[in-house]
Amino acid sequence: MIVTISNEHGSGGLGAARIAAERLAYKFVDQQLPVVVAKRLRTSREAVNAAESASTSVGERILRVLELGTPEMGSAQKGAGFDEECVREVQRAVRDYAARGDCVIMGRGGSAVLGRRHDVVRVFLHAPRDWRIHHLMDGHGVEEKIATEEVDRVDRARHQYMRLYHDMEWGNTENYDLSIDTSSFGAEGAAALIVHAVELRG
Repeated sequence: MIVTISNEHGSGGLGAARIAAERLAYKFVDQQLPVVVAKRLRTSREAVNAAESASTSVGERILRVLELGTPEMGSAQKGAGFDEECVREVQRAVRDYAARGDCVIMGRGGSAVLGRRHDVVRVFLHAPRDWRIHHLMDGHGVEEKIATEEVDRVDRARHQYMRLYHDMEWGNTENYDLSIDTSSFGAEGAAALIVHAVELRG
């Protein structure tokens, strides 16, 4: 079975996904994806992450890549063409991991890439905005203004990414098999619900 996890920023989705993967004894796929794509495209993980960010302009992404010290990237890699190539490779990497089975794939539009399948459980983890802001404040020791800006920025970027590359409304429950409010269940409870859903599907 394959589990895809989409989450609102600050909802504790990463922790819930890791716990679920551990309980299921599944491979947890998160930061491996940009590394795999970077190797395939012969560039850096930072460049892949920058290209995936739909919240910034092409010019801003190029500047970010240059600031990260990757001047070896060819001019053909800088711009919308490179961004789209990265996304295509991310999608291919998601499918490759899914083909091996028994994995929990974090983000990267995995729910849209794999779609509705009998061997896929598509999960969306969410929580009220105010709860997520305070969760970030408590977890990272940041001020409320910074936490608020970060929650809004990341959520906006994820909305744009899904709309731009998958023509899908991020967070729409029709696009998921299971939607969990982590403010009600916590990471442990959310993980337990995910595991139960996998067992039922299996």
